[in-house]
Amino acid sequence: MHRRSQSLSPRSAEGFTLIELMIVVLIVGVLAAIAIPSFTQYTHKARMAESVSFLGEIKQRQESYRAEFGQYADVSNGDLTQRTPDTLPQDGDRIAWPAGAALPAGWRMLAASPDGPTHFQYSVIAGIPGEAAPGVYNLPPNEFWFVAQARGDLDGDGNEVLVEALSHRSGVWISAPGGWE
Repeated sequence: MHRRSQSLSPRSAEGFTLIELMIVVLIVGVLAAIAIPSFTQYTHKARMAESVSFLGEIKQRQESYRAEFGQYADVSNGDLTQRTPDTLPQDGDRIAWPAGAALPAGWRMLAASPDGPTHFQYSVIAGIPGEAAPGVYNLPPNEFWFVAQARGDLDGDGNEVLVEALSHRSGVWISAPGGWE
């Protein structure tokens, strides 16, 4: 048996060339360019789920309130700018929902509260038949009505998103991605 000696060629002992390293950096850059927007979109969707879920709970609580008292609860005293919590959460942070005596009377009356800290501020107004809602909602003129809003800045860029649920609609309305228009 003849044994051949195995020696490393000068090429294999040198390591990676600059071109090979540049190709690896390019591949990593392309993967990051794809992954970062996808991750951002995923986190926005997860945060939006909070508002849609809580607005759904508000809608259910409003229907229960109407069944018991004959009208919807006006949580925010007819003013959609009167929001709970008082401060708009920033940079994707969450703010604790007030509890006990700190919770506004309208929210205690409706008996609706999120499971924990929120990414959004919430407001709910309600009215009687023939009473017009502020803004352009095209509400039925001869019915009781309510408008529930969730307002938030999902990533701290200053562009707010507005999510609304109306008494006479089954879905929610979500503003444009760059804020309401």
